[in-house]
Amino acid sequence: MYNHIFPVLFAGETRPIILAVKMTLFDGFINAPLIWLPPAYIAQALIYRYPKREAIQKYVTDVKENGLLKKYWSLWLPASLTNFMFVPAHFRVAFVAGVSFFWMI
Repeated sequence: MYNHIFPVLFAGETRPIILAVKMTLFDGFINAPLIWLPPAYIAQALIYRYPKREAIQKYVTDVKENGLLKKYWSLWLPASLTNFMFVPAHFRVAFVAGVSFFWMI
């Protein structure tokens, strides 16, 4: 996504800082709550063998009552901005994997 879709989505932006901010905001406020986090909850449900509906309900509860997105944004917005501003495109996935390791601890 970062190396193939983002360049297409943000092709018109030529200012590096503005581009990094746009990609960071898109990743944090569109990708995370709609594309990345719900499937993670569903995968957990499949692994631990509980209903997918329960997984989605747990996701909604974590967002509304447990501050999941605030916690997510506190780590991932600065990490994503750093990634998009300073990390070469071919190392971005590795950088995200490294940050993910610490997110999971």
